[in-house]
Amino acid sequence: MTNIIRCTLGILVAAALLGAPPAAAQNYNLRYSDIGPPRGPRAKSLMWWAEQLEKRTNSQVKIKFFWSQSLVKGKATLKAVGSGLAETGTILGIYTPADLPIWNLANAPFGGGDPWVGMHTWYEMRQTVPALRAETTKKRVHILTNFTTGPVDLLSKDPILSVKDLKGKKIRATGGFTLLLKSLGAVPVKIGFGELYQALDRGTIDGTINYIPFVKSYKHFEVAGHLTEARMGQVLGYGAGINLKLWKSMPAKIRGVMTEVSKGFIDKYAQAYLEDVTKTRKALTAGIGGKRVKFHKLDPAERKRWASKAEAFTQGWVKKMKKKGVDGEKILASFRRIRGKFRKELKSKGYPWTR
Repeated sequence: MTNIIRCTLGILVAAALLGAPPAAAQNYNLRYSDIGPPRGPRAKSLMWWAEQLEKRTNSQVKIKFFWSQSLVKGKATLKAVGSGLAETGTILGIYTPADLPIWNLANAPFGGGDPWVGMHTWYEMRQTVPALRAETTKKRVHILTNFTTGPVDLLSKDPILSVKDLKGKKIRATGGFTLLLKSLGAVPVKIGFGELYQALDRGTIDGTINYIPFVKSYKHFEVAGHLTEARMGQVLGYGAGINLKLWKSMPAKIRGVMTEVSKGFIDKYAQAYLEDVTKTRKALTAGIGGKRVKFHKLDPAERKRWASKAEAFTQGWVKKMKKKGVDGEKILASFRRIRGKFRKELKSKGYPWTR
């Protein structure tokens, strides 16, 4: 046997013993389509989320944001993420209620007002209710984390303090809040959130359901000067989704990091939201560029009157689920149990960032 042959055999044996060299780690440059501008507590928390993903995956996962529907329209995001046109994006269930009917329970009027409790409740619901996961799986999307609008209030050009003030008023509303406001005598108007500024400015509508941080970040305070803190629930059928095929193809370690960071996002966003509400209320009361907002508290008895109309949405949802062969009562019971757990934790321990 020649020296060349011996050398070659030696190399082959060494290769077999040591194994093939490890494949290069795959990088994921993900486009994220968002419905809003890069302002406000949710956008800032999303930026934190992206930074943490990049840092904790050693730059294997990078997020490029496309703000203000610059990649795809908000109503098309579910389909875009499912098809891979956008790898990730903000999925808003009220835009596609027929596609995500179970998640629509999260948008029930007067379903709870605390952002931290609400987001954790629906995050856990997604982990424990198979039917909830199945409806997004069917659309080829995996939901990474839950968002919230925070408490639903009323922004208007004139004060709205009672059912009498609502009667005949053209109020922009979505989801279950459409039915609620109609039952209170208002005239619900369907307008995209991005069109609200012009609609208020032109008088196309008299008011809109809104959320304190958004009044500032979307500059709605420039065209409407009264905010009624009705705290009519939250929009919680709302979160960050990723293309399911892509998600399943990722290494378990990457998916683990993304899951952990996405769950941590909830505490980060809840804290940022609550802090922003305090700052924004102060800024809007003092005035920004000469434009002030007057805040009104809804009388407890009046709020109770409004809340009494909310049960129609929940019962209507249960009936719709029954027609689809889904046990809505069981899901509703799970929701109330999980919400109760987080309410109890908040009451006994406070928020995580204050412990």
